[in-house]
Amino acid sequence: MFIRSAALSLAFLAWAAAAPVPQAPVRVILDTDIGTDIDDAWALGLAMTSPEFELLGVTITDGDTAARARIACKLLHTVDRSSVPVAVGRPTLPPKGIDYQLSWAEEFTAKRPVSLPAAQLIVDTVRRFPNQVTLVAVGPLQNVADALRLEPRLPTLVKRVVLMSGSIRGSAWNPAPVAEWNVVRAIADAQLVYAAGFPLTTVPLDSTSYVQLKDEERERLRARATPLTRSLEALYRLWLDGPSRRMTLHDQLAVAETARPGEFFGRCDTLRLRVDDKGYTRIDEADGRPTTVCFEPKRDAFMRYYLDGLTR
Repeated sequence: MFIRSAALSLAFLAWAAAAPVPQAPVRVILDTDIGTDIDDAWALGLAMTSPEFELLGVTITDGDTAARARIACKLLHTVDRSSVPVAVGRPTLPPKGIDYQLSWAEEFTAKRPVSLPAAQLIVDTVRRFPNQVTLVAVGPLQNVADALRLEPRLPTLVKRVVLMSGSIRGSAWNPAPVAEWNVVRAIADAQLVYAAGFPLTTVPLDSTSYVQLKDEERERLRARATPLTRSLEALYRLWLDGPSRRMTLHDQLAVAETARPGEFFGRCDTLRLRVDDKGYTRIDEADGRPTTVCFEPKRDAFMRYYLDGLTR
């Protein structure tokens, strides 16, 4: 009997040693220009519901930041995450065109942004959790730059900065680099952030432009009919401007990279990058700062992870 018990104990210990150790959730702040393109809202959907994240705050950047903040507040409220603070960044000149998604939350008041400005929330949070917070910035970089101006030690206080930003060598849409939206909307701020010495990773158009939502993937979420998927579908319909348009999953890839570094890309190269005065993200061996750049998206693996997360 003793021999049998000892054998069982040894077998259990061997199993326990081989079992994967659960990873602690990644502490994140999501900095977003939610409300223009649709991928921001769908990226927030994953960040606020995945057990792989401890969402410490959502900061709002670019354009009519107060109106954008209402979308984030309503989404968080929809999935009972009203305790997550939403902080408003400085307003800037709105992009051209009408952001119909803003109408989804224009009269929403059940959750309101905190009084703290976005940059101050970033600074206070990383001071509270030094070297533990990943800042995921998927919009123009006003808030990250303003936080850096408030706290010059920010690059040594964050664990990591992950951007959806830049166009390095080309994309599915253009064989040559372009001045990417999140950079060109705030060139001076992007220059400051790229040059600051952050432990920086970027997911550029070189990868994201190859990943679009298929009709059957959208239908899977729509059919799930949870408060989250209904909200995302409503925002998607407000964003659509024609029957042939499909969402490109720019920001979602940056969120996935934050959770599982390198898993959804064929290559993650270290390149020395800088932003020039026209908003181009250049490889510059002399003056650029080392940046991890994610290339060759593994679409199928990423979409399984992403859709499973939203339908969890």
